[in-house]
Formats: sequence, structure tokens, C-alpha cells
Amino acid sequence: MTGALLSTRGLTRRFGGLTALDRVDLALGAGEILGVIGPNGAGKTTLFSLIAGSIQPSAGEILLQGQPVTRLPAHRRVRAGIVRTHQIVRPFANLTVFENVLVAAIHAHRSAGHARDRVA
Repeated sequence: MTGALLSTRGLTRRFGGLTALDRVDLALGAGEILGVIGPNGAGKTTLFSLIAGSIQPSAGEILLQGQPVTRLPAHRRVRAGIVRTHQIVRPFANLTVFENVLVAAIHAHRSAGHARDRVA
């Protein structure tokens, strides 16, 4: 997993007696696209919630460019470049795709110029 932009090691999440995610290792390099598939209840949403920082793992770690971000709160992960979005059926219809993404980036970065640079 060396050189991975985003990786997890032994990522586990338990909710009481239920293990929703059990020792997941993954590595994602810059420019790679990774699909996560599985039936309902397989832990896909839990995985993304852990990576985004919405919930904390029971065990394991999350690394961004080799640096641990496991204990960072979600807002600090956003500033580091880890962002989770939810599917929006109707984005701002009068805006282009770029402008819709820019709206989210401006919210995260608080600066239109910096956001435009990050999105472009």
C-alpha cells in the first residue's frame, strides 16, 4: 500500500454486537477510480462514513498520503481533501456541472478563488 493517496488498514466498525465492517484494507492511488459494491447491509455506507469522519472506527486506521487521519474530525478531513457528498437528484438546475461542484468547494474552502483552483 505504499504510495497510495488514500488507504485503510484493518478498518473495523462495530455497532454493539454487530460488526458492520471487518478489517478492510484498501489502497487508492492518485487518478484511480474504485468501485465499492455489495448488497444492502454489506457495509458500503459505513466505509464511506468512516473515511469521511462522520463516525469513528472501532479499530484500524485511515491514511491520506501515508499520514494518519483516523482521529481527525470531519471538518479537518475536508480541508485535507477528503469530502463525502450525497447523491442529489436535483442539483441547481440553472448551473453547469462545474458551477455545481464549485458551490460545494466554495462552502468547504470559504474562498471562491481557492475553490475554483481546486475544482479546475
